[in-house]
Amino acid sequence: MPRNDPPLAIFLTCCLSHLAIVPSAVQLIRRKWMFETAVTVFAITCSFMYHTCQSFDTRIFLTELQWHRLDNIGALCSFAVFWTYMACIKDPVVDAYVKYACVFIAILAQEKDPWNEIYTFVPIVLFAFIPVVSHVFVLQRTPVYDKRNAVLGFGLLCAALPFFVAGLDDENDPYRAFHGLWHLVGGASSYFLWRIVKYPGAVAMQSMSERPQSSMA
Repeated sequence: MPRNDPPLAIFLTCCLSHLAIVPSAVQLIRRKWMFETAVTVFAITCSFMYHTCQSFDTRIFLTELQWHRLDNIGALCSFAVFWTYMACIKDPVVDAYVKYACVFIAILAQEKDPWNEIYTFVPIVLFAFIPVVSHVFVLQRTPVYDKRNAVLGFGLLCAALPFFVAGLDDENDPYRAFHGLWHLVGGASSYFLWRIVKYPGAVAMQSMSERPQSSMA
């Protein structure tokens, strides 16, 4: 990162922007979706700690790079549980195994080479095929998605991606503003993304009988 930028300014743009994902986390907590909540809280915590250490060039229990690696794992696991949610897997045992397999893949990929983008993007692409396999080959039906939330969620996510790409070049990201916008817009998208599926699969069985997504908190 550009070390001549004021640490407090970087903290404000890169760390406080995590507040955008809090409504999404609260939504999962209210539904009592335990695994999804745990992954989200883990991802937020590791990302916040990584950027705090980065902002002030310090160590808080772990080093900046250690928190960064955990941040990558948390991000991959977040994508994994989301795509599993989109798959509407009915069998809770299969649902659990798919999630655990994704965590296993995320840890292995980041242990192999956490600073190589291939080991970040390839797992995300693999996870994106989970709903495809589920709906095309297992359930063999068209998924019932909420179009408004899908447009808002994926629209905001697409709008956030250019900020993510721009933020990869630390030296040309003053005050880490681009990366902060990635957190802000991407975090906002997650609220709508978690409201897309009208009839969730086994994930909803953690706390309630299956019912339309639109009636959930």
